[in-house]
Amino acid sequence: MKFTITAQPTGTDIISLADMKEFLRVDYTDEDVTITALIDSAVQYVQNYTGLHFKLTTFVMNIDYFHYVEIPSKIISVTGVTYYDTANQVQTLDTSKYYTDTSHEPARVSFITPPDTFDDRYNAVTISGTLGENTPAPPLVHAMKMLCAHYYENRRAVVVGAMSSKIPLGIENILNPYRIISLK
Repeated sequence: MKFTITAQPTGTDIISLADMKEFLRVDYTDEDVTITALIDSAVQYVQNYTGLHFKLTTFVMNIDYFHYVEIPSKIISVTGVTYYDTANQVQTLDTSKYYTDTSHEPARVSFITPPDTFDDRYNAVTISGTLGENTPAPPLVHAMKMLCAHYYENRRAVVVGAMSSKIPLGIENILNPYRIISLK
């Protein structure tokens, strides 16, 4: 299974450089490029951790054959399903042959008496659709700012002193209520 999102938001689509600099209490421009990169990293981390996506865009998911599927993100709609038939020709599956549950997190797609696919082909079925939301919840934005500040202050993964240790973060406590988890 391969899940591809066609467009990622830039970090500054979510948190402006000016807002992040105010949060960091930085009033000079020397590190604007670095701070922008850190914002991008923090936004990507929160998207990956929660399964949410902070820009309206499209997705494509490839599977080898028809089966029940959980889409690993919060989606708005499934816009189509294509497949390679037994003659290895691309066909579009009629919408009456599948149903979707976009209110469930993660979203689900089930197929009703699906047709046969070409036997010797990986990624024989492609599900496409729309995902994302325009504005993340304020606690998520705050978690992104906290993470960006952590990246800014601690430019390495570990602090080495008498003993190496991971720097503890509290952002998981903010992110966990928003996280999409498959119970399958």
